[in-house]
Amino acid sequence: MSNSRCFGSSQRMVIYLRSEGKCRICSTAIQLSTFHADHIVPWSKGGTTTLSNAQALCPSCNLSKSATMTVPYANHMPPGWELRKWQEEFINRFYASALQQVAKPPAEIQAFILHAFPGAGKSLAQTLAARTLIEQNVIDQVIICVPSKLLRNQMEDDARRVGLFLNRKRLEVNPNEQGLVVTYAQIGYVEQESGLMVNAERLRKLCQEKRTMVIGDEMHHLGEGRNWGDAFELAFSQHSVVRLLTSGTPFRSDSQRLPWVRYRQRKIDLSPPNAYSYGYGVSVWNDKYSALGDKVVRDVVFHPWDGQVVFTVKRHEFGAVVEERSFSHRLTDNIDELYPDITDPDTGAKLVNNKALRAQLKSKRREACIECGTARHPHGTDYVRDQLIAANDKLTECRRAHPWAGGLIVCNTIVHADAVARALKHWTGEDSVVVHSESGNDARAIKDFRETRTAARVKWIVSVGKISEGVDIKHLRVGVYFSAIQAPLRWTQILGRVLRTEDDLPWDLQTAHFFQYDDGIESIEGEDGELIASSANIKLFAESLMEERWVTLDSKPPTPTPPGPRRPPGIHDNFTYTTVETDQATGVCTEQIYEGVRHNNEELKLYKILAARLRMPEVKIAALIEKGGEDEWRRALEAGK
Repeated sequence: MSNSRCFGSSQRMVIYLRSEGKCRICSTAIQLSTFHADHIVPWSKGGTTTLSNAQALCPSCNLSKSATMTVPYANHMPPGWELRKWQEEFINRFYASALQQVAKPPAEIQAFILHAFPGAGKSLAQTLAARTLIEQNVIDQVIICVPSKLLRNQMEDDARRVGLFLNRKRLEVNPNEQGLVVTYAQIGYVEQESGLMVNAERLRKLCQEKRTMVIGDEMHHLGEGRNWGDAFELAFSQHSVVRLLTSGTPFRSDSQRLPWVRYRQRKIDLSPPNAYSYGYGVSVWNDKYSALGDKVVRDVVFHPWDGQVVFTVKRHEFGAVVEERSFSHRLTDNIDELYPDITDPDTGAKLVNNKALRAQLKSKRREACIECGTARHPHGTDYVRDQLIAANDKLTECRRAHPWAGGLIVCNTIVHADAVARALKHWTGEDSVVVHSESGNDARAIKDFRETRTAARVKWIVSVGKISEGVDIKHLRVGVYFSAIQAPLRWTQILGRVLRTEDDLPWDLQTAHFFQYDDGIESIEGEDGELIASSANIKLFAESLMEERWVTLDSKPPTPTPPGPRRPPGIHDNFTYTTVETDQATGVCTEQIYEGVRHNNEELKLYKILAARLRMPEVKIAALIEKGGEDEWRRALEAGK
């Protein structure tokens, strides 16, 4: 690496030859004797005098390019919009990184990683960055990759706001367009006759023809060794010149490696200059800005529900019940402690391995308490009934200051979602919008629910997984977690749906509420300090929301599942499977969690009158007073007069 500020004669020759006789910014013809060898990242900003940080410019462009590295994005901002501080900092860092990477051979390009908590404004930041690079002639086109058709349509709308026109219908870029938006399923499509990933090949050729920026949105869908991850690498690893991977939850539930992502000690590396992190709270990666601290997302009150669940687990083989066992547990019971492995006291040898039983009970207990739409519980268990009524009452309370506020209920299956919608109507009289597939009018229903800001709109939207990721409905204030899935990625994505703020409402009046299990499973760390996924639980997720959790890579590669025997006609898809039947499931909520601290509901009644006067949750006032003491109490009283 050179310590000189000026490029040497041999470096100038290489820089000129790489430019093919054209200015990097305006494409005008340049001469070897008069061109300017420019630092992409200015010397004054720490840029090095190396070929990877060099570009050939005409004298005019070099003189107009200041050393401040001010990114010219303002012309593309939607009218009346302003960038948040984190978005501005990200775009400046990404722009400098992109200028350094674009001249490198594809094998040496470092992808930029953006972690931004759900609801923080990731779509605007990435589309604006791409539009600016095109306008500055750094790239010719952008291909944005998303995990679903719904997000493909939403991303096209978001991109159009910054003047970026994308084709979402075909894998081609028309003259009046600047790129494509495609789904990972499209990229991974395998032609049946040839066995080839034909769309991935087509995208690879598009990258070869023009300087292409690739954005992998919600990158956690791209596991190495999986269809989507392999297709993504096939399409873009050889010829793309700028690479951006983004996610609100930058890890996979199976703890497998993500393409292009850097890891340090088996944990994701979000250190600068080729990454930016913007979490819910401050973290080791960003101690200056955070979504909650900047009031970019709402604060949230968790309502953890306990209860007694009496249920029967049945094991089936070839459609016949071969074993059934009954259990009775509270949601706060620690299954790991109640069903330990049994060892020989003399030799220490393991006599009974209860790992599979523990995993099954953790899942089936949650399935049992949310049973709904069955012959035994046509309108849900007592747990479902009481939680729906409580959540609806909370949403009604929110609507006093936020008349168009909405609520989201995330269910276990399509059948379950339909049943919960009927139960909601039965117990509260409230209609709901039910969406749970990629077909039909679901996209239109979601758009109508998102864009209608009147008190006359139905209060609730019920879904399975379609609104768990990326969908932007800013007026959602209350969430109900009726899913048996307990992975941190799933939980965080669903929580993120109710944390997006509305700019035209006071932030203090937008506190979100989230109803969930008070699951009593404790976290267990492995020998290297990693969190064991099967023991993670949403009780701890709620209590530790202020702390960033980075899921560690699995220390072992996934073991391929060998193909099973061909099933006889008419037999269930699985030879062995389990079902659960619920005898009884009660629900009770005695505490609320705010900023990681539990508060007893009885004690919170002390603040009920003040909370109504200030239009704030009782638990938020309790936390405020506990932090500030009596002086804060007096100020709160004065504010409420």
